[in-house]
Amino acid sequence: MLFTAFILSVSISFANGNNPVPAEISHNFSHHFASAKNVNWEKVSNLYKASFELDGNYLYVFYSEDARIIGIAHNILSDKLPMMLQAELKMGYSNYWITELIEYSVDHRPGYQITIENADQKLVLKSDNLSDWSLSKKTLKAE
Repeated sequence: MLFTAFILSVSISFANGNNPVPAEISHNFSHHFASAKNVNWEKVSNLYKASFELDGNYLYVFYSEDARIIGIAHNILSDKLPMMLQAELKMGYSNYWITELIEYSVDHRPGYQITIENADQKLVLKSDNLSDWSLSKKTLKAE
């Protein structure tokens, strides 16, 4: 749940060299993701987020200030969701469309976060148990 909150947080970009990534975090990233391409860093709350390409996939990795990996995430297609989560989307949210779907791992435990919208509202749902969704955020759209 904490990781999900960080994914939802507003990010502050490291544009123009402001707030450089600490050397230990940069070193750990280079060690774990040596063949990463197009790396972009952001400060998200008290975490450092790297967005990058690796082997044809676009990934996000979050580091704590003491250079520990907190979690890894990547976008997926809805057909890659566990069947229970797919079924719940079809049954309970059939009048919504998907605008973002992320699979993440924190401490080797998988989870999912999905953003869905209709004409009136935008919902962010999450699942840490792989069998049902819980509402994480609801935003009404302006008329």
